[in-house]
Amino acid sequence: MKRDSDTIDWLYSLESRGEIYQLDRMEKALALIGDPHRKLRAIHIAGTKGKGSVAAMIDSVLRAAGLRVGLYTKPHLVRLTERTRISGAEMRGEQMIDYVLRLRAIFERAGMALTFFEFTVALMFLYFAESKVEVAVIETGLGGRLDSTNVLRPELSVITPIGFDHMERLGYTIAAIAAEKGGIIKAGVPVIIGTRDPEARRVLSEIAAERRSPAQMIERDFSFRSHAPAHRFDFRGLALDLPDVEVALAGPFQHENGAIALAAIEQLRAQGRHIDESAIRRGFRELVWPGRFDIVARAPLVILDCAHNELSIEALLETIALELGPEVRPWLVFACLQDKRYERMAALLAPRVREAILTTVKQKQPLDPEQLKPLFAAQVPARVVREPLRAIELVMKEAAPNDVVLVTGSVYLIAEIYSWFLALRGQRGLFPEAEV
Repeated sequence: MKRDSDTIDWLYSLESRGEIYQLDRMEKALALIGDPHRKLRAIHIAGTKGKGSVAAMIDSVLRAAGLRVGLYTKPHLVRLTERTRISGAEMRGEQMIDYVLRLRAIFERAGMALTFFEFTVALMFLYFAESKVEVAVIETGLGGRLDSTNVLRPELSVITPIGFDHMERLGYTIAAIAAEKGGIIKAGVPVIIGTRDPEARRVLSEIAAERRSPAQMIERDFSFRSHAPAHRFDFRGLALDLPDVEVALAGPFQHENGAIALAAIEQLRAQGRHIDESAIRRGFRELVWPGRFDIVARAPLVILDCAHNELSIEALLETIALELGPEVRPWLVFACLQDKRYERMAALLAPRVREAILTTVKQKQPLDPEQLKPLFAAQVPARVVREPLRAIELVMKEAAPNDVVLVTGSVYLIAEIYSWFLALRGQRGLFPEAEV
């Protein structure tokens, strides 16, 4: 329908307004629609690595416990509606259209020109409140302190591992980045601290103490023991001990994410939530989270992973070695944004791949792949193929059936390639040698 396409076009046109980090704007906008965020019992999650996976784990466990859960994550892979889910089901397209039209009319009458992210966050808050979710699991977009989601007063804050990312916005030291992430810590609200970086721990501990927020910290108050390469780990918390937890996602870093999620679950239990052990185990076992060591084809083996900073690249390479063997050298399809420490990412990847196909993404501030080429070419063959779909087509034609293909570096790259593979499943004749 033309109304629907016009509405979505209008919504995406808001991206031209850029990014504005002013919480008073969000407060004013939300006041116009009844302050829906104040009606939510929320878990608020920030961090450099793993926050989406931790959010998905908490959501899966709470749903297994019988709760009506809203989950908000960013960005999406294929559809904008993926960002906003209730009880595991993404928002229906017609629902989103209706909400966009309602909110557009309200905000335009008030003369408010919101950014794309501000608008979609307001939409999420209203949708969750009107749908009467029992708990909302909400991931920050960028940073924490000035993120549009940070108008919440949650019942629990969670901070995952912290490293270098978005430095032009968050700062060029771990301490500065941690201070921005720690901005989600609210006075008196418990916080789970999942980073092991000493400087980040110091900063976050100081913020929690200043705000009198009870803090549980990894390695001090809770810990885990990985059974990698098996997808199992043991968890030990202050009041919850769980041996041999099976998690559906691959990689030992997911065991760390699992421990952070379980520390959050332990705190929610202490706050009166009824979440028994069987729900915890089922939630981890049945978790689905696309784009994380996601095998989308078998011959050649194609892995899509949303790793987009050096911390997550390190974790990805560790997972490849454990899951496939340390000798495996995959073909690499790689792109990233300008605000990444791409020299470090290239230094990690180059010695571990057989050839690098360097591409770009249709997103603001993509890094020119020509800047990446010399970083890889010093160690492995490297080519620039600017169109991502052409890059994956090229690799699929050249790779042998027993080869491994790794696509990583940007969530936006994964989104484009993931959509291509979804379409490919209905077009098996395109690459008859590819078992999808």
